[in-house]
Amino acid sequence: MIAETVLGTRTILQTTDLSIAASLCNCVPKVLERDGFVFFFYSNEHHPIHVHVRRGGGEAVFDMEPVVELRESQGFKLKELARAEALALEYREWIISKWHEHLDR
Repeated sequence: MIAETVLGTRTILQTTDLSIAASLCNCVPKVLERDGFVFFFYSNEHHPIHVHVRRGGGEAVFDMEPVVELRESQGFKLKELARAEALALEYREWIISKWHEHLDR
């Protein structure tokens, strides 16, 4: 659900749905797209270095250091989760470099 508030000449959109929030702004740098999985960061990320991944109705978060490790997930079948983890492992160095490129400004 999106709530719209008009303040003077500005319209503010509010939502508690992160998928909608991400699509409303340019605050979700996409890092990688493979096999239908989209790996991304939020612009206000925090340590430890981690990456979010979505595909269909599934979502997960993988910590990237010191090793690739699943932090949380929902909506993925085990096979999908295994593939997402394999991709995070395969592209680990790339993801970490993109983290630093985007978030160490």
